[in-house]
Amino acid sequence: MIRTVKIRTTHVGSLPRPASLLGKEEIGAGELAGYVEAIVDRQLALGLTYVNNGELPRADYIRSTLERISGFDQGGIAPLPRDLEEVPEYSKRFSGRNGLITLNPKAPVSLPVCSSELDYVGEASLRAELEMLVGAFARAKARHPGSEAALFFTAPSPGTLALFLANRHYPDEQRYLERLGEVLRREYTIIHGYGLHLQIDCPDLAMGRHTAHKALSDEQWLAIAEANISVLNAALSGIDPASCRAHICWGNYPGTHHCDIELSKIYSAILKLRPSQLSLESCNPRHAHEAVLIEQLPFPEDKVLLPGLIDTKSNTVEHPDFVAQRLLRFAGALGAERVIGSTDCGFASTAAAASVSGEVAWLKLAALVEGARRAGRSL
Repeated sequence: MIRTVKIRTTHVGSLPRPASLLGKEEIGAGELAGYVEAIVDRQLALGLTYVNNGELPRADYIRSTLERISGFDQGGIAPLPRDLEEVPEYSKRFSGRNGLITLNPKAPVSLPVCSSELDYVGEASLRAELEMLVGAFARAKARHPGSEAALFFTAPSPGTLALFLANRHYPDEQRYLERLGEVLRREYTIIHGYGLHLQIDCPDLAMGRHTAHKALSDEQWLAIAEANISVLNAALSGIDPASCRAHICWGNYPGTHHCDIELSKIYSAILKLRPSQLSLESCNPRHAHEAVLIEQLPFPEDKVLLPGLIDTKSNTVEHPDFVAQRLLRFAGALGAERVIGSTDCGFASTAAAASVSGEVAWLKLAALVEGARRAGRSL
């Protein structure tokens, strides 16, 4: 008898919002719960191991968390990535398309700023979002009795909020970062209390280099990254690392990404992250070659890798055999039990700015699951 190895699969968080949802100015909790249940059901039907609410209740991956923290006001501008600064003809194509990044310097995107003391005031809001997901999952799983799927839930890192939301209140950036960590610890603790896998979104540890901190040297920026990791680890101190993952990325916006810092320069820093699972871009043309680092450099035995096997900025659907080949490479280096097949990033980091259409995103996720099956058969 041939024994098939089960290789787990997941995605990074955001899934394309249904057109009917985007077209609504207001939506009630009951109707939103219906959308969430439908998207959870679709993930279970595909066979994904870790599923979530697709971030449907959010405008972007920091918005809900931001709305649960008092002390922010309007007056900031979203950072302009260095790569788009260097290609002005290309950047002219965009006009405020992405809600967290300015893509065209002549069309700056507005963001809040920290203007007073920060405090966590959104426990009820968070619990409502969590309970909606848990309820939708229970109902959907009843229709898929053979599913072994588990839930994950995303929240931004303190460094990510500091990256996008300028400080105009605290005496220095370190104190601002530390206060963000103290406030976000409450959010992380509540999520963990529901028994869900907690994903911390950390674009600050890669994308931060060529956006808000593009004027610094690599050494100066790495000191900021190390401080961000230290504050995040402190905020996660009461949470089991085995039930937590960190997603590190260079930004899911449609730039050239030729100014992205190399993984080799941040590799030793990100290995210090407390979560045991590390999610890294590993499929797109700018970062796919860096898979060799996992084979050449030490990767701690208590860590699990979530390599991106699906490009979330391209509408080309990856072949399942390509996914399988990449998975087998990572499994060969780490062992199949320490690899979870994933996507490079979310499919819709902001609700209205998805690079990949909804119907294509689901084809890509199907290729991910099928590729994991084929890799499992090979193992």
